[in-house]
Amino acid sequence: MAEQYPWPARDGYRQRLHHLVAGLARAGEVEVLALHRPGTAAPDDPPIEGVEARAFPVGGDPGIREWGPRWVRGDMPRRVLAPDWTQLGEHLAQRCASGGIDLVWYSHVDTWWGTHAFVTGVPAILDFDNLEHLALRLRRRIPPRFPPGSGPGRRAAVVGRWALSRAFDLVDERRFDRLQRRAAGEVERVVVCSELDRERSGCPNAVVVPNGCDAPADPVSDRTPLRGEVPTFLFVGALDYEPNTEAVEWFVREVLPLLRAEVPDARVRIVGRGADRVAWVAGVPGVDLVGPVEVLDDELRAADVSIVPIRVGAGTRLKVVEALANRLPLVTTTVGCEGIDLRNGHDALIEDDAAGFAAACARLAVDGALRQRLADAGAELFERRYDWQLIEGEVADLAREVVTAVDRA
Repeated sequence: MAEQYPWPARDGYRQRLHHLVAGLARAGEVEVLALHRPGTAAPDDPPIEGVEARAFPVGGDPGIREWGPRWVRGDMPRRVLAPDWTQLGEHLAQRCASGGIDLVWYSHVDTWWGTHAFVTGVPAILDFDNLEHLALRLRRRIPPRFPPGSGPGRRAAVVGRWALSRAFDLVDERRFDRLQRRAAGEVERVVVCSELDRERSGCPNAVVVPNGCDAPADPVSDRTPLRGEVPTFLFVGALDYEPNTEAVEWFVREVLPLLRAEVPDARVRIVGRGADRVAWVAGVPGVDLVGPVEVLDDELRAADVSIVPIRVGAGTRLKVVEALANRLPLVTTTVGCEGIDLRNGHDALIEDDAAGFAAACARLAVDGALRQRLADAGAELFERRYDWQLIEGEVADLAREVVTAVDRA
């Protein structure tokens, strides 16, 4: 069960979902039931042998007038109240009644809440992916964003909307925490992305299935020379996702001037959908605002250093694992690499303030031996822990374990 249809797998959520389904397909036949939201890409056929899929159209966001009263009177977070799961749930109930289903895998707690009432007598696994209450808690640290040239009245309105949104977040943070614990108590296993999230979840039945990356066919092996004429830094991420928006603006405003003071020809390429959210950075010297690309491989091969200047948010970053897989040296914050087994100075450089982040970037711009050492160590870590092929095997083993344990009971 999923709140979004997995294919085409163009973003981090769908990539994880694709590989979880591929892992389940190693254990048996898989039927994917998912919502398909308006405005998203038309569903592709499943690219995995032994997998069938069905997309159930869902209407647009009903808006606060519809979910608002239920939110005020109830105890559910806003986000889980919006989708209509009726069609999917009725189909699921029929499938359960007809037999032949050995395991239900829920993608996200929203999906569990919307569909679990339709499932009877079937063991279940729930993939939290992110711990939603922590994501909301950290989101409150993001200050209001003022459009360029905002006057006092506009700034006051922005602050007002920001304060109201954060007040809603505070309520939903507590509701997500309760919902996650309730859901964990009603399934056989809860899946999280890291050992850190397993500890934070407080769920005794939590297990780790990390985020991963596909091994590139031909990664750059020699990172000692620069890939182009100038040192090139790469940021990859959905720019309409608030933690990424904040990260890009922080890097361009506070880090890049310090970096270019040491390395005047340094450039940063910013890749991802939603480029309009940070349109102002395109006019800053040293910035290439690329926007979305069909294939990321060329950007990863052409860059000298990957940057992950994330300061708020929860979960693990696919962009970190992509850098490791592509033997691309990495500068990140502590939050940016949270949940991934990086060691500062060994697999990556980790800095949390602007001066330190800029200094780390400057070191990698001029030190080819350091770039190579980090690239080699990062690639070894990827091969040992974060290759999707290995992770898919872990998913298959987990599915077999849960089904066997329930059968024996």
